[in-house]
Amino acid sequence: MVKTNRRIFQLGHGLMVSWAVFGAIALASQHPWIVLIEGQAQSFLLRLRGPVPIPEEIVILGIDEYSLSQGDLYRADPERYPFLAPLAIWPWQRQAYAQAIEQLMAAGAKAVAIDVLLVDPSGYGPADDDALAATLARWGDRVALAAAYDVSISDFGLFTSLLQPIYSGRAGLINLEADVDGKYRASPDRGIETLRQTHGFTDDLPSLALATLAAADYPSPDRQSQEIFFYGPAGTFPTVSFVQVLDPDNWPLIADQFKDKIVLIGPMADSFQDHKRTPTDNNMPGVEIHAHALASLMEGRTVNAAIANPTAQGLLTAIAIGAVGLGLGYRFTQPVPRLAGFAGAITAWGALAYLLMVHRDRLMPVAIPVACLGMGAVSYVATGAVSNRLEEQRLRRTLERYVAPSVAQEILSQPEDFTSLTVGQKFQAAVLFSDIRGFSRISYQLGAIETVSLLNTYLDVMVDAILAYRGTIDKFIGDAVMAEFGAPKSLGPEQDALGAVSAALAMREALTTLRVTLKAKGLPPLYNGIGISYGELVVGNVGSVQRLEYTAIGDTVNVASRIEGLTKMIGTDLLITQPCYDLVKDHIITIDHGTHVLAGREHEAVQVFGVVALKGESDQLYHQVQKDLVEHLGQFPRSPKN
Repeated sequence: MVKTNRRIFQLGHGLMVSWAVFGAIALASQHPWIVLIEGQAQSFLLRLRGPVPIPEEIVILGIDEYSLSQGDLYRADPERYPFLAPLAIWPWQRQAYAQAIEQLMAAGAKAVAIDVLLVDPSGYGPADDDALAATLARWGDRVALAAAYDVSISDFGLFTSLLQPIYSGRAGLINLEADVDGKYRASPDRGIETLRQTHGFTDDLPSLALATLAAADYPSPDRQSQEIFFYGPAGTFPTVSFVQVLDPDNWPLIADQFKDKIVLIGPMADSFQDHKRTPTDNNMPGVEIHAHALASLMEGRTVNAAIANPTAQGLLTAIAIGAVGLGLGYRFTQPVPRLAGFAGAITAWGALAYLLMVHRDRLMPVAIPVACLGMGAVSYVATGAVSNRLEEQRLRRTLERYVAPSVAQEILSQPEDFTSLTVGQKFQAAVLFSDIRGFSRISYQLGAIETVSLLNTYLDVMVDAILAYRGTIDKFIGDAVMAEFGAPKSLGPEQDALGAVSAALAMREALTTLRVTLKAKGLPPLYNGIGISYGELVVGNVGSVQRLEYTAIGDTVNVASRIEGLTKMIGTDLLITQPCYDLVKDHIITIDHGTHVLAGREHEAVQVFGVVALKGESDQLYHQVQKDLVEHLGQFPRSPKN
């Protein structure tokens, strides 16, 4: 059983190691499902972080529902709203963008980026294209136009093309790549590089964010970023409706908002279906994603894995998981402390990941390590529960050899007492010794086999009487029985002492009945002597590494053994000491047998009392047993061994 428990205990450690190995393989594989799970965890941490301050230089000029609706207003009254003519029908006239650029530059804007593909001639005629071309000729170095890789699938195969603006000047790619969870978090340059490698594009166009950065005369960043640094959810950057720039009455009121600003013009209306899921928001306009990418480039915010190599990341994470999990598994053995320890480790891991992300812009795995630690905790609890159950069964079987089943159950209901039962504890308890009179002669007469059978019959009866009063069988020494009342579970001094005396009286009655049975079988009658003392004793495992015995030791034990022997000299069957008598005197009828000097205690005489019966009960059995005992002992010559 002990070996089985040890194997189950080791199984918990083995499972913890297995979970760590699983974590290493999962993280190193970069399987889409793992990327998905880790992405969800990173999104949670980002949302937990909340918005952070943005660069003040960025403003979005949104092509929103309000601006789109101005075409209806113009068509209803063209003479009243002539400035809305470029917005009459979507797609708008190129003059609308030309006028916006002129207004913004006049207001002192640093640069303008247009997140609208202008890759075909205007449907409003060459004059419309010429108007925008003329504006770009003046401000082209401070304007970035949108370009895009177009990858489409048809019945005839895969078609790829590069869509570039028809106007000269700066251009930047607006392509954004979604991760496996459908969220757009990859930096535009990383997504563009993936498209180039996948589909063989050979151009060297930068992302729209990088092109805008150059248009604003900012230096290119020294470090590359794997992911966009998101400053917050949709609406984090200040937004102005596009139409307000064209309104001659409104423009003077807002022009100052664009001084020294980088302005991104792009779709924001729901009808464009250009809203995307990001780690911080599930409905962010594409132009605002470009704003986040631009802001992170301006501030040099790079979001990269704390350990770039997936294999190294998986290996180091597994070592950390295994070390933490095994440390907790060895440190704590009880379910609640173990769960608390693992909960603390999971919290600490999440906190470390959060701090690295917020303060160092570094990403470390969260979901897989947390899951592995959580499964490790479950594994430990499960194997611990099985081990505890087996240990409880073992203890129950062990305890029931010594104590009544009800007492065993009481002990097992308080698991915290298990260890204290084995390391030695002091108790105030009653100790009972019992020995058969003349047993050496009887065994000589009967022979070995018959003697063992007779002894087992006797002990069965005596043990039943002891267990009936919550006694603990300590040991059998040949025909002698040693028991304690009040150790390892006490009902209080009086009840423990009374239990010992009641058990002794029950042994007297049971032995009287047994003698009748033995006589009918032609076997010799059995008589015993019983001694009971009360006091302090130490109970625990005593012995060597090879063999331990759960027993009681101390002066109280020695006194009980001596007064059991004293019953032979006095000629009675049951004696108790003064401390025991003081506890039960209100419940029993006794005979004072005076003080006696016991072997090994010559310096102090012991007062002893013979127990007749419990108060209120008949003393007939006592007198009959004393008479029969005198007659029985009179059949044999007096011997110091008996």
